[in-house]
Amino acid sequence: MKDIFPGYSKKSDAEIKKLWDNGIICFDANVLLNLYRYSNDTRKALLDLVKKFSSQICLPHQSALEYNRNRYEVIADQEKAYKEFISKIGQIESDLQSTSKPPFLSNKLHSSLKKVFKDVNSEVEKSIKKYCDFLQDDTIYSDLTSIFENKITPEFSQEELQKIYDEGEKRYEKKIPPGFEDEKTKQGNRKFGDLVLWKQIIAKGKKEKKPIILITDERKKDWWWKIKDGRNMGPRQELVEEMKKEAKVDFHMYSSERFLSYGLDHLKERVNRKALEEIKEIKRAEIEEIERIKKRQYIEFIKRKEEKANRDRERNNYLDHKINVTQNKIERHKHRQRVLEDQPFDKANNEEELVHLSIDLKRLEERLEDLMKKREYNEMKENNIIRRFFKDFEKDNDEKN
Repeated sequence: MKDIFPGYSKKSDAEIKKLWDNGIICFDANVLLNLYRYSNDTRKALLDLVKKFSSQICLPHQSALEYNRNRYEVIADQEKAYKEFISKIGQIESDLQSTSKPPFLSNKLHSSLKKVFKDVNSEVEKSIKKYCDFLQDDTIYSDLTSIFENKITPEFSQEELQKIYDEGEKRYEKKIPPGFEDEKTKQGNRKFGDLVLWKQIIAKGKKEKKPIILITDERKKDWWWKIKDGRNMGPRQELVEEMKKEAKVDFHMYSSERFLSYGLDHLKERVNRKALEEIKEIKRAEIEEIERIKKRQYIEFIKRKEEKANRDRERNNYLDHKINVTQNKIERHKHRQRVLEDQPFDKANNEEELVHLSIDLKRLEERLEDLMKKREYNEMKENNIIRRFFKDFEKDNDEKN
């Protein structure tokens, strides 16, 4: 059973140990980019652990590319976050130090608070300067360059990449992992980045004939096997089975947090609990930020939906009015037609006008019917979006918990 369905079997302690003893440890770009979000101590703990596995580590070319492509953006985002924090602290300080409105604090407490705020601002300003300095002299980049020297996999040729893109179109249509979740958010061939990374990892396993461990801070369902209650059971079954089929080696995945915990445990070293908690907290904060963005997008979506519904109602009312007016005209012309039985010329003109009105009525009714069909189709799409939003919202809550 286990040989036939390797992706559905949890690994034993002995199998995990074998992976850590003999495996190649590959890193996703998000693990490297998250180093800019950690404190100095946590960053040092992670980099020191990576160095201890120096003989086993590997950086896929796609990870290196995405790290270089995005690191300045991450640095700028962190700088912005610290500046926004100073702004919020300044507002709190201003509110607390007002003596003309509650809370009415003693002079002694005011003085203590003033010193605390001054110290906080001083430390945050140092952090802002540190991120500004990264734009000129990036010590993290220097450390990673040294750690992964001669350990980056070869770049795929344009012909190889095009084959992967063509394959990706078919895989994503069938929801074959990894990477199909990026189809929603990335444009052009960028949406195949995870698939390119995956192919480079497979190529490394095939060449070295050694099991692969991927360290990634990716959370999407096109990488992880999660059961309904939100628990993470490991990599997607399809990934384990594809690695077995293509490279004839085993495959496993860890987040940065698990890498720090399992890696130190494997080396029989004391686990850095403070660093673990910081990584967990940053992960929770990131999920909460994604949740806030999704809520904002949902509110904007509902607002646009209501505005569109109002426009549709106005258009429907207009068409209904035009149809009623045209129907009344037709009834009047039918009545007139009966009256004009003895006046052939006027009767012919009236009949011609009646034909034109009938054509107009048919067109108006077709327009109304077409509008109603489009409205039903759009409502179905919008309801699917709403259902997907709540599904993603529940999934994020499971991850956060």
